[in-house]
Amino acid sequence: MDQQHQPRDDDHRGGPGPYGPDQPSGWGAPTSGPGYGPSGQPQPPAHDPYGRPLNQSPYGYPQQPGYGTPSRRPGTIPLIPLALGDILGGAFSTIRRNAAAVFGTALIVALLEIILSALAATSFLDAAFELVMLEESGQDPFAGDPLGNPVFGQFFGSLGVLLLAALVTLFTGIIAQGVLAVVVLRAAAGLKTSLGQAWRLTGRQVWSLAGLGGLYLLAGAVTMIVFLGLFVALVAGAAAGDTTTTAVMGILLFVVSLGMVVAWVWIYVKVLLAPAAVAVEQHGPFRSIGRSWSLTRGHWWRTFGIVLLVSIIVGVISSVITTPLSLFSGLGDPFLEPGSVQQALESARVWMLVTLVVTALVNAITRAFLSCVTALLYVDYRIRHESFDLDLAAAADRAGVADDERFSTVRDVQAAAGTEDLVPGRHRPSGIPGPA
Repeated sequence: MDQQHQPRDDDHRGGPGPYGPDQPSGWGAPTSGPGYGPSGQPQPPAHDPYGRPLNQSPYGYPQQPGYGTPSRRPGTIPLIPLALGDILGGAFSTIRRNAAAVFGTALIVALLEIILSALAATSFLDAAFELVMLEESGQDPFAGDPLGNPVFGQFFGSLGVLLLAALVTLFTGIIAQGVLAVVVLRAAAGLKTSLGQAWRLTGRQVWSLAGLGGLYLLAGAVTMIVFLGLFVALVAGAAAGDTTTTAVMGILLFVVSLGMVVAWVWIYVKVLLAPAAVAVEQHGPFRSIGRSWSLTRGHWWRTFGIVLLVSIIVGVISSVITTPLSLFSGLGDPFLEPGSVQQALESARVWMLVTLVVTALVNAITRAFLSCVTALLYVDYRIRHESFDLDLAAAADRAGVADDERFSTVRDVQAAAGTEDLVPGRHRPSGIPGPA
């Protein structure tokens, strides 16, 4: 009998395979190991039948690991399309490993918000105190020209400062999103980032981020003008006694308002990744909006769901911290003498400032977490559409970063010389294909 196909006691197949005795199947065991039986432990081959490494696709790209095969993880996330758990875990890991950059940026935003809000609050309380004192002295605070009344001037001044605080919060929030996007992408490649380094790497893109905030503000102003125009028309119709016009304008106002809300939510999700595109890819405001629009194509509901879930989580956490403080401050100081208006206002001033400080700090930290989640969505969609995992892997290799353990708490990543200011995706390494 042919020596190449000796019958064996443990071979129950009853004969040679369909390819004949001298044609080993391409899916069989290596020829150097035993064909069947437990007598040996064949080592897995380093190459497939076509001579390629087993972890490489026919086109030269690494294949995604199969079930049970750990993916590469040089930093805070695995280099594969991210699941919800990967995004949340990556956000927490980014904050833990880059606490100075994340919390420092959040505190800068909170500090500006606290200063302006405190100015508005103290001005409002001073105006309220003046009104109370005028009433106690028997004077009518509403007599005469309201515009010439200094008390009303203080009220309007406090409203102006509040508006300024809202604008500053808008612009600084968008700038902080860009700064934290740089931190998140470096953390994904295993690179730590200091506070000063994060702002330095964002660099001149701060002005582009401010321009992006200006576009958002302009869009909001146009929307508000349209809404106010319809509202004025509704009031004018009601004042003229035209029932038909009032009813039509009321229905139109409701429909337009509902449409504006839906449109705003849809557009908000579509442009959510624009700050990350500005800071990382160094695009201008308009191009970054188009970039975000493209990356979220086909992922609107997923993006909306993740952002909504995270917003609910951080909202609940924020409420748990700030609501008891607000309720306690509303009770006032139990040691005040009854009827002591001045002391009551001073106590209200102190408690309002404390509430403002705590609320601003909590909101800044929760917004920082949401910004990290948004930046990881940006990373996820670039991995899905543009093989961005290759950029992250190349950045980790250039920095000499080894694969990380999933729940490591003591790892201290040191960047290699010349890569301290590396931002993955900003300058695509040679040999790696760019976006289609």
